[in-house]
Amino acid sequence: MKKSVSVVAIVLLASSLFVNAQERNFGVIGGLNYANIRGDRTDFTNNSWRTAYHLGVFSNISLNDKMALEPRILFSSKGYNDEIDFGEFQSQNGELPLTQRHVKYANRNSYLSVPLLFKYKLVDNLSLDLGPEIAFLLYSKDVITEVDGEGYFAKGDVPQEGSGDFFLDYGAMAGVTFYFATNASIQLNYFHGLSNLDRKITIIDSTQNNSVFQLSLGYLIF
Repeated sequence: MKKSVSVVAIVLLASSLFVNAQERNFGVIGGLNYANIRGDRTDFTNNSWRTAYHLGVFSNISLNDKMALEPRILFSSKGYNDEIDFGEFQSQNGELPLTQRHVKYANRNSYLSVPLLFKYKLVDNLSLDLGPEIAFLLYSKDVITEVDGEGYFAKGDVPQEGSGDFFLDYGAMAGVTFYFATNASIQLNYFHGLSNLDRKITIIDSTQNNSVFQLSLGYLIF
C-alpha cells in the first residue's frame, strides 16, 4: 500500500510539473551499462561486473533557468558475470568431469526501465541529476561464455532462460550531465537497486540488488 501511494504521489508531482513546464524537448539516448549485483547472495558466488547497454527516448522538461525534469523510457540490459568452480564439488561427486573445472557465464536480464530525473544546473553546461527509477524485467537468461575443457557445458549454451513476467525492480539514480553541444550531452549515472531480486525465493533467505553504472550519449531531436 505504501509503495502504491508513493508511486501515485510521484506521478501526480510529475504531472503538475509537466503542466507548469516552460519548455519541453524530446530526444534519444543510449550507451553502456556496467552492471553487477549486491547483497548477501554474493557471499556464495564469484560474481563480477558485466558490460551491457541501454537505449531509449527521453523528454527534457524545463521548469526554470536552473531546474528541469527528465523522464526516460529505456530498454536496459543488466545482470552480472559469474564463475562456477567444479573443483569444489569433484571430491564429493566422482561423476563430475575432471576435464572441466571452471565454467564462466553471463546473467543477462533485459528490463524496461523508467527513470524520472530531477536536474539542477550547477553551471551553464553541467547539471546534477537525481531521481527514482522503476524497471520491469522482460526476459532473463544465463549464457555460458567460457569453459576450460569438455564436460557438461559448452560455450554458447543457455542453461536457463525465460520470461521476466514484468518482475518489478526499483531504486534510486544519481549522476551528472555535461552538455558539450546545444542538442547533445554525455551523462554518467549510477543506479542503486532497492528491491530484493530474490524476494520470491522461499527456500532460503537471501538478498540480491542491482547495481548499474551508466555512461550515456543523449541527443535532442526537437
